[in-house]
Amino acid sequence: MIRINTIPVPKARPRMNTLTGRTYTPSKTKNFEEYIAFEYKKQGGKYFDDKPIKLKLGFGFKVPKSYTKKDKQKALEGQIIPSKCDIDNLVKCVQDGLNTVAYKDDRYIYAIEATKKFDNEDYIEIEIV
Repeated sequence: MIRINTIPVPKARPRMNTLTGRTYTPSKTKNFEEYIAFEYKKQGGKYFDDKPIKLKLGFGFKVPKSYTKKDKQKALEGQIIPSKCDIDNLVKCVQDGLNTVAYKDDRYIYAIEATKKFDNEDYIEIEIV
């Protein structure tokens, strides 16, 4: 399992250049995908070529400072979940970041298991089986 200590960033919608008529990925998303790839390689992540794989992802979000002690405890116990962003956009951003780095193409992923929760720090956990 690989753990990247960073604030998870969801995949943003493609933007349109009105002058050229071409679509492009916003720089924040593109930079984050490159960072995921860099960290995966740096931490010794395996390359799975064209084998079918199962992707397990965990997204941790730091509990906001504005929460009361009671709400913070509830959040850490899983009674309050982060509503910051959609889990499918978080997954897609990591998937695209791992493309050609962890696997040949994301079409080889046959199953995805993903969770998001509050924790004491921001992180992304990646496990490929």
